[in-house]
Amino acid sequence: MRTKTLALSAVLGMLGAAAALGQNVYSLNTVGFINVTLPPGYSIVTCPLICSPDNTIATLLNNSSGAYQSGTKYGKVYPYDNGVGYLSVDTAQLASGGTAGWSLNGTETINPGQAVFFFNPVNLRTGTNMLATFVGVVPQANIAPAANFPNGMTNFLVPGYNLVGSMIPVSGDIVTSPVSQLPGTSSEFVYVWDPTVVAGVQNGYSTEGQMSYSGGAWAADPNLAWPYEGFWYHHKATGSPLTTNLWIETYVVNP
Repeated sequence: MRTKTLALSAVLGMLGAAAALGQNVYSLNTVGFINVTLPPGYSIVTCPLICSPDNTIATLLNNSSGAYQSGTKYGKVYPYDNGVGYLSVDTAQLASGGTAGWSLNGTETINPGQAVFFFNPVNLRTGTNMLATFVGVVPQANIAPAANFPNGMTNFLVPGYNLVGSMIPVSGDIVTSPVSQLPGTSSEFVYVWDPTVVAGVQNGYSTEGQMSYSGGAWAADPNLAWPYEGFWYHHKATGSPLTTNLWIETYVVNP
């Protein structure tokens, strides 16, 4: 994923004056946008914003103008249900009547903390990037979550494979960051996908992006290059009942 931009605008938008009390009322929400580059081949994408009207594929990757098609080749989204597996693939397409959209209507979500695989179908050697822009409210620990963000700042990492991302739009170290510390127990693994293309071949999972947890610490602290980059987290839970790791983030823009 190449050039990306994160812009957070402090919104301190005055909602108006309370007529009865003569007081100004301010919003505590912070609105931001993230420019997303989807290179040829596969990418793991997350959306760390609460978007409007929702965080569905149809909203975040709006294909009404055929943006995720290239001639007769169509982009694909692979949603994943943590602990269950891959769901049905949603394919960009021209619906009957000539209106572009998604084969399954883009109803699956990419809420903060969730991630999906996106497939750009153009040629790995000569193809161009597809683009998206996510616009929404930045999740904060001190503000009640919206209805489409029901778990607050907690990501429930279930036994097995979890396709996840940070709930906050901050790039960097996911292990030692004070606002985004990834939990670990014995034999946990993280796999970060490398979407770059070398000599017409996609690299896949980079060596630098694979790390394990043992002896009470992660073996490495790989950076997530961009605030919309997701990854695999493998939780090897033991005992009965199987435990769920909680990844709790504590980001606050407006304390």
